Amino acid sequence: MAPELTPIVARVLASGQMLQGPEVARLEADLAALCGRKHAICVASGTDALFFSLVGLGIGPGDEVLVPDVSFIATASAVVRTGARPVLVDVDPGCLIDLCRAAEAVTERTRAILIVQLFGAMADPARVCDFAERYGLQVLEDAAQAFGARFGSTPAGALGAVSALSFDPMKVLSAPGSGGAVLTDDDDLAAHARRLRYHGREDGRYVELGYNSQLPSLAAAVLSAKLEHHPAWTVTRREIAAQLSAALSDLPIEQPALDPRVEHAWHKFVIRLDRRDALASHLAAAGVPTMVHYPRPFHREELFGAQPDDHFPAASSHAHRALSLPIHAQLTDEEVERIALAVRRFFGVA
Repeated sequence: MAPELTPIVARVLASGQMLQGPEVARLEADLAALCGRKHAICVASGTDALFFSLVGLGIGPGDEVLVPDVSFIATASAVVRTGARPVLVDVDPGCLIDLCRAAEAVTERTRAILIVQLFGAMADPARVCDFAERYGLQVLEDAAQAFGARFGSTPAGALGAVSALSFDPMKVLSAPGSGGAVLTDDDDLAAHARRLRYHGREDGRYVELGYNSQLPSLAAAVLSAKLEHHPAWTVTRREIAAQLSAALSDLPIEQPALDPRVEHAWHKFVIRLDRRDALASHLAAAGVPTMVHYPRPFHREELFGAQPDDHFPAASSHAHRALSLPIHAQLTDEEVERIALAVRRFFGVA
């Protein structure tokens, strides 16, 4: 995208407005429209987006928030930042929070449930909302990995009272650096997030303690340019996922769990198998990079109060067996075929 981005970067630099320029307002309007939200508030990171969302919901010391045991660290650490306690819940076969296990974890202190749309999949919005209503909980959606996904008529970023996005370089819509956004229909929550991102300022006055969490104008301009390509990139990732799935269908591996009602964003293509480490070494020797998302469930971290693996059987199994194969919109057909062939050769199948 260098030829497209170079004049955009030059224009922003020439403007001299590096923070909160018109590029940020434009990106916010586009994100809100795409996610079906009234407000989008851009911030410096997806981590801050989660934290500001929790604060906006009134989460604080003495509260508990239900959190899936498998996700990126920021999902749970954002809860800790508020002074609240993340209550870890095992995951379902799709690596989303298991609502049956979540029901067992509800106490009189539980205030919210954090729904992580992991790897580009989505939880059933109706089930989530029914669960939250039954137990009187707020819903915060971590849609950092699912931008562009949809469950029926509900796009990622539209679930619950507030949602958080991330524009980390590893995400499907990535900034040159980092970035995030808070998405909500609540006017008060949106105003609060805007105050928090710039030192608590509102109408020229500093009305509360805030932070410096501004998305640079340059990053916003690049994200807006990428946003125009995002629908096509999403389609390409879905096509690549279908190619990989078909090519590996006869092998003794567990493929990503798919719900036919979900239009997947395919942030990750995660397979599971008992010989995970051996396959990773084989693929590395063949020039195919892999990663493990995630090798340490939250219940193993002292930060959250380490707990035994047998309390979280699904998350523990995932940590031992998961392997992420390459998937991004710039992969060529030849590269996808090479990935699939390398996996097949590991099993002795040409």
